[in-house]
Amino acid sequence: MGDAMCGMCDGSTRGAELRKMMDLVERYGWAIQFVEGEKVRAQWAYTVGLARHGLPEFVVTGLRPERAGVLLNDTAHGVLCHEERWDPGQRFRVSDRMRIEVVKVSRPDAHLGTAVALFPDQPLQALQLVWCDGRGR
Repeated sequence: MGDAMCGMCDGSTRGAELRKMMDLVERYGWAIQFVEGEKVRAQWAYTVGLARHGLPEFVVTGLRPERAGVLLNDTAHGVLCHEERWDPGQRFRVSDRMRIEVVKVSRPDAHLGTAVALFPDQPLQALQLVWCDGRGR
């Protein structure tokens, strides 16, 4: 499955977009890849670059890019800079209205194309941050 990249829609190439992502990873330690939704699939986002530190990448689906970016950046910062660890089945609150459960992604290589492309020799693990809406769904 390919990753949708806005730069490619503007005429950039896959190679140029991968170089931009690698620049972000080199500068900050990780980057966020946003994937636009389709008719039958919600938009989603994931971290890129944590695997090279022996950490899982993180995935979130169905959130607007701004909210997804904040959640993923906060999570990546916590695991990379403060040695926080997340395990499948763990639950936590982001706010009074948002609860998260951590779920292991069974085939991260099938979903995290940018991470695979940038770090093909790194073992890839991923955890999905599954959020529950204000109604508990």
